[in-house]
Amino acid sequence: MVLLISDLMSENIKDVRILLISTVILFILSVLMLLGGIYMQVFLHQTKAFLGLGILAGLLLAIPLELWNFSDPDTLYRVMAFQDRFLLVCFGFAIGLGAILLYGLYLFVPHPNFGIKSFFVPGIIIGGILFGTGVGIAGYFPGTVWIALGQGRRDAIWAVIGGLLGAFTWSMIFGQARQFFWNTLNFGPITWASIIGAVTRPEIFLVSVVFGIILLLIFFFLPRYPGQPLKQCCLSHLIGKNKEIVRNDELIEEEKEKYPKSRDFVRRITNESSIWNSRYVIFLGLEFTIAAVAVIILHQIFGESTTYSWIGAQLSYLINPSWAASNPYFQLFGGMHIINGIPVNNPFSEIGWEPFSDLGTFLGGLISSIMISKRFMGFKPQVPKVWEHRFGPSRNLRALGSFIGTFLVLFGARMANGCASGHILSGNIQMAVSSFVFMVVVLLSSWVTLYLVLHLKINKRGYR
Repeated sequence: MVLLISDLMSENIKDVRILLISTVILFILSVLMLLGGIYMQVFLHQTKAFLGLGILAGLLLAIPLELWNFSDPDTLYRVMAFQDRFLLVCFGFAIGLGAILLYGLYLFVPHPNFGIKSFFVPGIIIGGILFGTGVGIAGYFPGTVWIALGQGRRDAIWAVIGGLLGAFTWSMIFGQARQFFWNTLNFGPITWASIIGAVTRPEIFLVSVVFGIILLLIFFFLPRYPGQPLKQCCLSHLIGKNKEIVRNDELIEEEKEKYPKSRDFVRRITNESSIWNSRYVIFLGLEFTIAAVAVIILHQIFGESTTYSWIGAQLSYLINPSWAASNPYFQLFGGMHIINGIPVNNPFSEIGWEPFSDLGTFLGGLISSIMISKRFMGFKPQVPKVWEHRFGPSRNLRALGSFIGTFLVLFGARMANGCASGHILSGNIQMAVSSFVFMVVVLLSSWVTLYLVLHLKINKRGYR
């Protein structure tokens, strides 16, 4: 990463060094994982990586999110209300660059694990509405719940319980609900490439280049905060044309209150629009994108929400094997079957390494919050500031909101057959139409929920 000497002199040198070293290590590991996947397929002719590597994949995806502080509901509330476009532009970067990288590798890598979700209209639309509504209430995605748990957030405990019950509830009704939600208006696993008739690998790659450039332009030219002029866009800062720093001092002080031991520089860099921020985001975003593509090349499942259903399946099997193995949803994602009248459980046969990657996600939140960002909260009682502004400081009410919101998030994710990682990030990297529609519905429903329920202004700082 390019670092201006004047910037370095004005910062806490220790904080800067720790952040840069951590990011370089993450970048090297993500590149090695991608190269390992290419070598595995092209030279060893193996199509699936071993399960334990999922822990590393989870670490590589969780640590950047913890450093960006997306495990804090306050951050996600403001992002989903478009008061801060950070997540929007970061996902634009990861999706755009990831699509070009993935389909570029597809020109010579024989068998990437394309997990393109079918576009079944009722499930995608209604599931997306429930998912977005839940995010607007809880302030959590399925993956950020595990990061928050590693970060030591007390309300994440209730979020995990709500998520497990939400996923389990969908598992219980799936047999009756499948016909309407998954089979009605099901257009299959269509992509932007297939819609325009691109079928050969070079043709699909050209579509990914156009698709990727559009997303990258959003990243480079959309200013981070509402009302900012174009000169405050990421590209302007990235090339050093605009040296002005737009800093949200109110949020910096708020984070200092919430995380009194957190590193000053990390707290500052995540709440400003500047040269430093843009260059750091590019570097960390590259690592994040490479890791996401590597998972697909390694032929493993990329997602966070299916594990919630899988845990329910495994617990059910311990209690009543015959009943669990007869459940049609557990047969899809739990690895359970009835063979010659006997219940059989092959726990990783259908889900792959996803439980391991979710474990890595939890460990990533723990390691990053203790060693890098210093945001570890030790499960001390604390209510998110946005929630407190609307509903007061009651920890019991916050626990209820975290539980209900994440219940809706996981119920909606399982209805739509994907979440923020499996649909919005991974699915859009693969140019899946279902994932794009799901993303739009989630953004809109979360946007509306935050306005109506938490009284956040839409696309402006502050409250209604």
